Amino acid sequence: MCSLGFAKSLGFALIPLAICCIVANVLLFFPDGAVEYLKTNHLSWYVWSFMGIGGGGIAIFIAAFTFLSMGKCADSCGSESCAMCGSVLVSLIGLAGSGYCFAISASAMLRGPYCQVKFANWTNPFQDDATYLLHPESWSQCEKPANIVEWNVTLLAILLGLSLIEFLVCFVQFISGLCVLYNKEYFIGIKEIEWNYAPTGKNQIQNKTIKEDEHARTFLENGDLRIGHVYKKAVYLQYTDLSFKQEIEKPKWLGFVGPIISAEEEDMVVVHLKNMASRTYSIHPHGIHYNKSHEGAWYPDMTSKDEILDDAVAPGQMYNYLWRLSSSHAPGKDDMNCLTRVYHSHVNAPKDSASGLIGPLIICKKGTLDIHGDKKGDYLYTLMFSVVDENLSWYLDDNIKKFCKTPTKVNKDDEDFQESNKMHAINGFVFGNLPDLSMCMGNKIQWHLFGIGNEVDIHSAFFHGQIIKDRQHRMDTVSLFPATFVSVEMEADNPGQWLLSCQVNDHLEAGMQAIFEIKKCFPAVHKPRPFGEVRQYYIAAEEVIWDYGPTQINQYTGIKLQDDSMAGIFFNNRNDRIGGKYKKVRYVEYTDDTFTKPKEKKPEEEHLGILGPVIRAEEEDTIKVTFKNKASRPYSIQPHGVQYSIEMDGTLYHNVLEESYTAKKLRELKKEARIVEPLPAAQVKPGTTFKYEWVVPKYGGPTESDPDCITYLYYSAVDPIQDTNSGLVGPLLICKPKTLKAGKQKNVKKEFILLTTSFDENLSWYLDENINRFAKQPKTVKKDDEEFQLSNKMHSINGYMYGNLPGLTMCKGDKVSWHISGLGSEGDIHGVYFNGNRFLYRGTRRDTITVFPHISHTVIMEPDSMGQFELTCKSADDNHAGMRANYTVEKCSIWDRSSEIMLHQKKYYIAAVEMDWDYSPSRTWEEKLFHNLKESPGNTYLNKGGKFIGSKYKKVLYREYTDDTFTKPKDRSADMEHLGILGPMIHGNVGEKVKVVFKNLAKRPYSIHAHGVKTDSPHITPTQPGQIQTYTWYIPKTAGPTSEQEECNVGAYYSTVDVNKDLYSGLVGPLIICQKSLLRTLGLKKEIEEFALLFMVFDENKSWYLEDNIKTHVKNPPSNLQEDEEFIESNKMHGINGLVYGNLHGLYVNIGDKVYWYLMGMGNEIDLHTAHFHGHSFEYKISGVHRDDVFDLFPGTFQTVKMRPQYPGTWLLHCHVADHVLFGMETTYTVREIISKG
Repeated sequence: MCSLGFAKSLGFALIPLAICCIVANVLLFFPDGAVEYLKTNHLSWYVWSFMGIGGGGIAIFIAAFTFLSMGKCADSCGSESCAMCGSVLVSLIGLAGSGYCFAISASAMLRGPYCQVKFANWTNPFQDDATYLLHPESWSQCEKPANIVEWNVTLLAILLGLSLIEFLVCFVQFISGLCVLYNKEYFIGIKEIEWNYAPTGKNQIQNKTIKEDEHARTFLENGDLRIGHVYKKAVYLQYTDLSFKQEIEKPKWLGFVGPIISAEEEDMVVVHLKNMASRTYSIHPHGIHYNKSHEGAWYPDMTSKDEILDDAVAPGQMYNYLWRLSSSHAPGKDDMNCLTRVYHSHVNAPKDSASGLIGPLIICKKGTLDIHGDKKGDYLYTLMFSVVDENLSWYLDDNIKKFCKTPTKVNKDDEDFQESNKMHAINGFVFGNLPDLSMCMGNKIQWHLFGIGNEVDIHSAFFHGQIIKDRQHRMDTVSLFPATFVSVEMEADNPGQWLLSCQVNDHLEAGMQAIFEIKKCFPAVHKPRPFGEVRQYYIAAEEVIWDYGPTQINQYTGIKLQDDSMAGIFFNNRNDRIGGKYKKVRYVEYTDDTFTKPKEKKPEEEHLGILGPVIRAEEEDTIKVTFKNKASRPYSIQPHGVQYSIEMDGTLYHNVLEESYTAKKLRELKKEARIVEPLPAAQVKPGTTFKYEWVVPKYGGPTESDPDCITYLYYSAVDPIQDTNSGLVGPLLICKPKTLKAGKQKNVKKEFILLTTSFDENLSWYLDENINRFAKQPKTVKKDDEEFQLSNKMHSINGYMYGNLPGLTMCKGDKVSWHISGLGSEGDIHGVYFNGNRFLYRGTRRDTITVFPHISHTVIMEPDSMGQFELTCKSADDNHAGMRANYTVEKCSIWDRSSEIMLHQKKYYIAAVEMDWDYSPSRTWEEKLFHNLKESPGNTYLNKGGKFIGSKYKKVLYREYTDDTFTKPKDRSADMEHLGILGPMIHGNVGEKVKVVFKNLAKRPYSIHAHGVKTDSPHITPTQPGQIQTYTWYIPKTAGPTSEQEECNVGAYYSTVDVNKDLYSGLVGPLIICQKSLLRTLGLKKEIEEFALLFMVFDENKSWYLEDNIKTHVKNPPSNLQEDEEFIESNKMHGINGLVYGNLHGLYVNIGDKVYWYLMGMGNEIDLHTAHFHGHSFEYKISGVHRDDVFDLFPGTFQTVKMRPQYPGTWLLHCHVADHVLFGMETTYTVREIISKG
């Protein structure tokens, strides 16, 4: 009913009614068909009221024609809601007109006609006696006009009936319009189309054709064995009504992404989904309430047949989905007014999304939504950053057959072919082909950004030249991951064609870039010059020889780097290896513009290593950088975190500046084509100088909830990938007003700047020079050899590896500002872990902060533990490959803070026990999910036989015992069943100490140590096999949650003998630290349901027990089995708490419970996990209270999220990364209704 099509039908119905009303009214002017009474003005008074002509006629015509044109109205004003809102107003006109007609007609009927009676008098004989209608014999009193009573009664009766019908029709449309205002109704069709990722046939960023650009050619060129840039896809389209005939055209910039669905709190959303594709699909929303029959997601959830009809809509069928934006899903207290969510098909979510079925859902606080999203904004854009993997699409075979010139010769397993089908797209466009991202200078833009996809979908979306705001923090780059939803505000500044790109190196190279244009739409307004200081820097690019290990020693083993079993991979300088020294290029600071005297480095800058000088500025300052290129090739400086005119953009791309009127006329007179030259700022040639000018606008610096200075990078961007891998990168700090003194931070004692990245020397401009200079036999080097390439990937902190970074020394109690940045490619997920001390980050207390390419953070530490501690990347491979450093906390004062008195202690008896662990005790859930086990991708990991181990592995696990005899294991209660592979849940409160009596029942040394606690010594002593040792953990205030966090925090405990191999062997468990509470200390407080979930790919190839497992489960294994790629892949178990495909049990809660979900991330670079809860949203606290239904986890990430379950049922809980879903990282949780007793 509440649709444009229904309104159109009502419009058609009203037209004949209006015509009949007009005719009836006109006939009243001619009683008995005579004209003479009109001439003599002997007509009833009501005839002149025009109730049928004006009320029942013209007013109804206005309503009818408006109803008929509502489709065009929807197109012009941007939404069906807008059109239906208009229909409400027009319905009121129809109601008024028909009501007027009815009222006048009824009054006229009651008063009777104006007629001539006896004695030639003209009067109203029946005006005081309405009963004349019941006595036709009295009608003869009227002698003239003849039959006047019959004539008028008949026509008035017709008008009464017609106007009543008109009134009812308009009332129905009025209610229908209101229905749409409160119930958002959408008609969504699924249709198969051919999609062009690059419709211009060009790399628009570099102004090159596909054939001219080697990178674009990889993905977009059609050939015998290549599909090219056009693919068959399935997409969501919006229609006007249930006929699904008239499509509502969406903005071109949306690409293949579905139409925007929006709702504000308390709205009901009705989605009529019609599947016009050739296979089964559905629609499943994030961040909005639905019951089990409207979830749109297929998985075994024990629902009835009637409740699974929504899970899969067959071709040609339709299903009506009903969603409601309840208060438990609406934006949280400290969220923006409108947040980003998505909807997508969920029959097989990874393959459905890769096929194209995904769209944006905008959810808003009550009273904040209009057609432009948040009422505070002028316009909104929704952008999806995704490496669209067409290899996962349902239509891969169709695309090969249609677009490859020799389809029968295509090998779908060929790596180059697979790579060519990974489209690094923004809304389905690559290499700058995304159209129509334009706005006016001064516009307030709401950007709704989201990611979807796989492990490679790590995105750093960079808005050149602009400052954006995300969750009360300012920045210019935001991180996106699969099913990460971000909403940011931006006030468009500085006209020009600006670059929007993903700064992850591989994605940048593969075309994940677009242009957004800021136009001068209004008369130029003079912008006041910033009132701050002008800060001048003189910086040169200079080529140097850089040593990644200047001490030549692995500081953790004491062995020479080139002789060390692991470090030697990178530092062994032999015939076909470069070793640890490379020619690189650095930013170097000088004293003045003569560039003759380098600025002397101070002792506190020793740790900067390869980084350029620190550029600092306060809000409203102007930064002037005179840059001299003293290197042998073009370079530039491209900053983050500041604003500048388009002429100052340091990135080389096809940037068409506005041509002056005079230049244009002169060129036209000469009949010359316009030649667009690269901007001088983007390509400073060797030996030349360029002067950059940047500003920090007012309200462009740190917010109230930020530290005094926030961290950014500057870098060279002639070729951002090769320039940065060659070494050109430096830190830029933007500070609050009046927080700098003599260019240094006033309110901190120490300031340390860290860049974590794997410098890929294979991508350096100087690779050939380095081979010729450092390899002992350069001619033997094979640059395509994988082992050679691996040896050149230098996993470093500030350009140093294996503890060689100097200068990280501070005093106990110092206020230390750490500025941490990331750089690089897809593998550069770095969880920077500070052993021994914690820091504050956005109102939370942590010991690990995760950075990504071009993402930076500032954290504040006041160290309270003394000694030498490790600072390392928690990603296993990076840690193993040398991304480790040491920092030292010294006692510098005779005065010392008094230690906290810890009277209460808890004791746990925990052993390391070797046992067999089955990742998939039952495959029933998996079989139901895929309908047939033969179709399950889990077979790769779970099938046993031949060279494969199967699902059962020997492992070592932490298990709790009843006492120090370690003879009786402690049984796990029902509420701890969910822990699975994890050790027991250890609880500690602030002000307590926890004693762990640990017995090593395994056959090799292990230990037990926890995140965030204090120990007697930084060194953790291993426990030998068969031995018992007591580990004491102290929990001071600095180890617990802040007042801005939930009352309980989660961390992990694990073995530190070999952190990585011990972890993969199974030694890990949850540590819960809560705020001080007497009731909790006494064990009297149990009002929270607690669940600890570890999302991790257990890589059994890195377990101590791999050889044991091969001997036990593989008959006659070949000698090179451990190098076999299929075997290696089969041992990666994508589990939650070490269980796959619904085998994790015990997640039961009741409606209304206060539930803490302790989310944990550990592992390696592939351990990017986006934990998604179906059915419910949760709250989390980081710089305020926020709401979501997905949380991002990385190695070393731990977060408490709070949920108040309201909706009964069994709901899916899974990682949203495509491969992780397919390979089993999913389970269910059940919300039970409380049955009242009696």
